[in-house]
Amino acid sequence: DSVNELFKNRRATVSLGYIGLYEVASAFFGGEWETNPEAKAFTLDIVKELKANADAWGDEYGYHFSVYSTPSESLTDRFCRLDTEKFGIIENITDKEYYTNSFHYDVRKNPTPFEKLEFEKDYPKYCSGGFIHYCEYPMLQQNPKALEAVWDFAYDKIGYLGTNTPIDHCYQCGFEGDFKPTERGFECPECGNHDPKTCDVVKRTCGYLGNPQARPMVHGRHKEISSRVKHMK
Repeated sequence: DSVNELFKNRRATVSLGYIGLYEVASAFFGGEWETNPEAKAFTLDIVKELKANADAWGDEYGYHFSVYSTPSESLTDRFCRLDTEKFGIIENITDKEYYTNSFHYDVRKNPTPFEKLEFEKDYPKYCSGGFIHYCEYPMLQQNPKALEAVWDFAYDKIGYLGTNTPIDHCYQCGFEGDFKPTERGFECPECGNHDPKTCDVVKRTCGYLGNPQARPMVHGRHKEISSRVKHMK
């Protein structure tokens, strides 16, 4: 018997994933498009079209097709490399050496957490296959109320929020905080240590937390992580 029968009647999902919404809009409206209502509407129309197709496929085939706001790991590198080979270096698109995941705000910009979440909150309603929002913070041990304010703001606006705050640790000099990105990895800003045996580096790789010193990531993902700026001072 075929296992396909177990998946029909929408008992399992088939994901239609996407990345690079920022780059698509940049091609039409320029790299600063996030504050342009026309550009925002354009990107929402793209996601709505993906959902319309997923819904139509579900009706046609009996499976539960859903749009997935992909937190890609290696695809952010692969798609950009393929487009660079075909189209060359394009400002705000292929020149970054990575593509932005799903509907995320350009990681090189520093809106406040509230501005970032307010911008992104309109996309997930069309993406029932999954999504994640996240904001970048400095060390907040002495100011937990600041983080609590973001959570309170996000509570009735979004469905899944990640908190990225530095917890890197150097066991040679004792530094705790944010390791400095290098061309191939990360190093302690105090003593330059980058030995995975004597340091612990934790970064949000995509939808999960990873240790890029112990398990190096692809070039494009490393470039994306290195380009991230804090959304709170």
